[in-house]
Amino acid sequence: MSPVSIEASTPSDILVATLSPMSGAPSPTNAPSPMSAALTAKAASDRARLFVEGRYDELLRSMEKRERVILTSWLYQFWVFAFKTAKHWGRGPRDWTTSMLGFDRYQERLTLSAANTPDTMMISSPQGTDQRDHAFDLGSAQSSLQRPTDLCQWSIHVRFALYDPIESPPPTPQVNLDPDNEQSWTEWSTSSDPILFPKKLQDGLDNNDFSNVTSKELPIAVTQIVRAAQHSPNELLKEAFGFSIMAGNIDLIMGLLQQIEVAGVDVGGLYPFHLATSYLGGSKTCCNVLYAMLHSLHYKTTRTLYVNDLGHTILDNLMISILKAHTSCVPHMVDHVFRKEKRFAGAVVDICGRWDADSDCVRVLLANGNPAIPFEWKHMFCHTSVQTICHCIGALFENRWHSYINTPSGLFLKRCSQCGQKLQLLALHTLIVTAFHLAQHGCQGENLFGILACLLCLLGKGANPLLKAHVSGQALLTTTQADVCDHEELDPLELTDRVPDSFTSTWSREVIVGWEILRHVLRRSQAEWSPRQSQQRSPPERERHDDEFSDFIEYSDEEMSVDDGLSTDEKLLTNCTKVDYHERNFFGRNKVVATLWAAVQTELLTYRRLGSGDSWISSNFSMHDLLGSLDGGTDIRIGLVQKTMMKSFCDCGRFFEARDDGFACGDEASAYYFSNLEDWNRSTHIDCPYYLMEL
Repeated sequence: MSPVSIEASTPSDILVATLSPMSGAPSPTNAPSPMSAALTAKAASDRARLFVEGRYDELLRSMEKRERVILTSWLYQFWVFAFKTAKHWGRGPRDWTTSMLGFDRYQERLTLSAANTPDTMMISSPQGTDQRDHAFDLGSAQSSLQRPTDLCQWSIHVRFALYDPIESPPPTPQVNLDPDNEQSWTEWSTSSDPILFPKKLQDGLDNNDFSNVTSKELPIAVTQIVRAAQHSPNELLKEAFGFSIMAGNIDLIMGLLQQIEVAGVDVGGLYPFHLATSYLGGSKTCCNVLYAMLHSLHYKTTRTLYVNDLGHTILDNLMISILKAHTSCVPHMVDHVFRKEKRFAGAVVDICGRWDADSDCVRVLLANGNPAIPFEWKHMFCHTSVQTICHCIGALFENRWHSYINTPSGLFLKRCSQCGQKLQLLALHTLIVTAFHLAQHGCQGENLFGILACLLCLLGKGANPLLKAHVSGQALLTTTQADVCDHEELDPLELTDRVPDSFTSTWSREVIVGWEILRHVLRRSQAEWSPRQSQQRSPPERERHDDEFSDFIEYSDEEMSVDDGLSTDEKLLTNCTKVDYHERNFFGRNKVVATLWAAVQTELLTYRRLGSGDSWISSNFSMHDLLGSLDGGTDIRIGLVQKTMMKSFCDCGRFFEARDDGFACGDEASAYYFSNLEDWNRSTHIDCPYYLMEL
């Protein structure tokens, strides 16, 4: 299984239908002749070679439609098997068989696609298609389309408690295990060593117990694929690592990372950080998958993989995560390379825990041939999602990893139709466009609190609000192209001025309030950056290449650095008062912005919407009151501040008691207990990242 990237979907005329075990089996009266059997065996062998070599387009072209249906069905079933095994490794069923996986209960119509997650064909996540092939229509879905709950789940970071360990009693042997009821599961009584996971995948391919498509039915020689896996253990290790990331199993990820380091395996082709940010699980792992990989993978690997082969930064992927979960945006709206995609990668995993790739509602959705997660399933940019995105930003741009926060974005890329100028945004411009789409295409109740939190987080990590980018408002915000060169160099605040009244006049009052707060924060942040940067610069212009994304990958350290082009006396020279070493305070001397960032963190740590009729934001954080105080030039007038509900924090908005530089835990930010997060059926307590890094 060679880790060759796939840049296009399986052809749209291919369906993946869950087949009956005997589908396509010849009867005794029409059994193939010896010559026909020999030719079939040779074709299967040749196709296995194409598969192993990663020549997937040739492989698909070599098969008739029914053969492609069978193969893609089997590949999907392997994907579900591997995802389920990775997700629950160490607990519950040891062997997920076809009956446990429920392939006879569903008849999924799917294609496999990895447009923005370059991996192998085996690891590619399933994508739906609305194409139907009546010749092979094996019946409609057996269940009516379900709708998940509108209420989030969430994770709570807790500090590790020191204690004197005692030996745990042996795990209770599993009896009456119900694969559909996790309450009946127990921990495995014998080894769950992560190194055994790749072997489990290999055994699955070998015995084919996960599938209701028999090996004889497959138009490909699986035995050759198994032999290739046996002779290429490092490739199988990479496959296993990819599935562990998508499934969000921290223990499995950490264990496989140790094996990857020992074996010296290059996992760059997976773009693991982009894969992780495509499958964020805010209700179970929050930012911990990203932290674990950032800590364990070599520094140079972290740096060189900040931009993937599509030209998207990891921060870009976080913006995509916002749009795919909380707007009606479709993939081609963020990048033309997704023009054939029906659904964003990772959409089968909901960031706030309301569905997963193996949830009944998703399986039924795919069984009905629906190509995308329905907009009716989504809700506004909620606190669980906001906390996850902000914590990931904190992980990415901590000083220890030296990521590049002002690196040009690969999203919303345009070119002037008249002069050919590349219209490429920077990080804060991309965030503003994301805010626009939340305002224009977001869910009911959207108020832009979440994107305000992201803005403050990025500014606190050094995103420069004075940097300009070439922008055409018409090309960026509409589907039409100007007849003349209408692009101009704009900073993020100026970009907000270019949103036409025809859009803003349709926004709700809540969205308009949030938009104006964004503008206030940008204006105050710009004022804190040195006046000597009044001659704002754009990123260095590079020689154009035939491959428009090559300049992303070829940026030097200096071109990607937050300090690029600034002399010492042009930088923000105020230091953070929280720590002993000289860490830059990018909020400068503006106490209002620092206080606002502290209040946003506290709100995320203490409030969730518990019922369908409840407010999305607590009464302690009124966006209307906040805008009033910003408009009036006074101190922030919201409950968290006026009632002294927060502990002390420094000039950069970090709490003094917080042990982690990226964020605080609830008791490190709250002056006293007022959280409503203790709904034990919906919350998961997880480690703080600094504890993960001490393991």
